[in-house]
Amino acid sequence: MSAWIVSSGHIDVLVHALAQYEVVAPDLGAEGFRALGQKLWQENHTSVNYRYSELTEAPRYQLRTTEATLDPIVVLKAMACFDYQSCEHPGWPDSEAHKLMEALHTAVLARHPELGERVNGHFGETYRYRTLPAWESAPWGIDVLEDAIPVPA
Repeated sequence: MSAWIVSSGHIDVLVHALAQYEVVAPDLGAEGFRALGQKLWQENHTSVNYRYSELTEAPRYQLRTTEATLDPIVVLKAMACFDYQSCEHPGWPDSEAHKLMEALHTAVLARHPELGERVNGHFGETYRYRTLPAWESAPWGIDVLEDAIPVPA
């Protein structure tokens, strides 16, 4: 398994999704959201550091905002990517970042049950998504927040 550092745009998507799906208080304020993003990005750095025996700190996270509603399929895929890139260290299962991603998964699927469900898999609880072909066209790693905003038809 390999791991890499997600972009600040990827963290933007997760922070906005946590607010959009009311996992965290939408009135947290800019500094509260910036601190939340910093915490998520540091968790990702901790994982990559553990995997590759490195000691890097996450750069200061700069929150980028939008009033747009994020595409739920892109949000699900961004969470899956973040989980995959951040689970390499022993502290992941008990981390606040992991708990936030679990709560966000629950919130997204509660609002959009047609997209998937939580199931018991070979290694414990996991998610089964019903989003093809949209899942395949959504980005794995998010470069910028705008990657998660649906384009009007």
